[in-house]
Amino acid sequence: MPAPRHRSNAKPFLRTMSGSPDDNMPEITQGVHSEKMNSTDGNPPAPRQPTAGREFFFHIVLTLSFFLSITFVPLAGFFTGILTPLPTALALIKFGLPAASVVPAVSGLFGSLVLFLMDMSQSIPYFAAMLAMGMILGYGIGRSWPSEKVVGLASLLVISISGIILVITLLETGGELVRLLEEDFSKAITTTLSQLGKPSSEARELESSLLAAVPLIVRIMPGITISCTLGICWLNMLIARRYCRTAAPHVGPMEDLTRWKAPETLVWLVIASGLVLIAPLPDLKYPALNALVVLGSIYFLQGLAIASFFLAQWKLPFFMRALIYAVLALQQFASMATAMVGLFDMWFDFRRMVKKPA
Repeated sequence: MPAPRHRSNAKPFLRTMSGSPDDNMPEITQGVHSEKMNSTDGNPPAPRQPTAGREFFFHIVLTLSFFLSITFVPLAGFFTGILTPLPTALALIKFGLPAASVVPAVSGLFGSLVLFLMDMSQSIPYFAAMLAMGMILGYGIGRSWPSEKVVGLASLLVISISGIILVITLLETGGELVRLLEEDFSKAITTTLSQLGKPSSEARELESSLLAAVPLIVRIMPGITISCTLGICWLNMLIARRYCRTAAPHVGPMEDLTRWKAPETLVWLVIASGLVLIAPLPDLKYPALNALVVLGSIYFLQGLAIASFFLAQWKLPFFMRALIYAVLALQQFASMATAMVGLFDMWFDFRRMVKKPA
């Protein structure tokens, strides 16, 4: 009888070692294969998101760069310096409290240290006020507060801090603050004009007219400070709201600022302030002027809202809209006209000619 043949198991062994593409695939290969399958099904793998620590570091660096640019970049630094609250606001919108509090805390610590080493300790309270503004903006926008509440509370905090600093300065100077400010402004005007070139008859006339306006500028500084604070809050709020459209979709629906109108009761303050100016009340002249400066800035924002409404209706390109906004904000007569449009909108309602979208 012939001996039974021994069936070799080499091929199954080799197949097992080589691996079947169906059930013996290594885990790593299966993961890559499944990821490719997901992408072919129309669901590409989610992109890798940056860590919160990396974003916090980026926001801290931005905050310090914005504020310190006021010192190191004399002219252009002002336009970046007003964005100091923005990184804090964006961090609070995206990460919320208490996680996002790292950004203003670390920024305030390092910024105060840098200002102290640069012998600029007097700027630390203003830096702290800008960080506080960013916290209120981010907290309010993240909770869909009305724009008046967001800007009003943020501005009130900064103005309160400025008022405390003003009182302390008055006590330290023995009531000579106005005179000292006039001297500082006069020296700054003379120094700036002297650095522009050789003196000429036109330069001397300009210098004399500016020096004559110094007492008025100093006495309406409270109104100018409040107006600038409102403008800075409004600008940072606009940028933060645009950020929410892409980076923070969890934020609820926000109001249409192109339809924004100032409270109607402010019109009576405008009328009252104007009557005080023409009345024989010299002691109330400068308070009335300060009130008109603040009210003018509010109606200027309403005029910008009207302009933004019509620019959106006309569907102008972005660069055209940016150019128009720049002219309205920087050109003196255009700014006054914008404020007047905002004031008279209380009676004429310029946006009523276009139906509100459903």
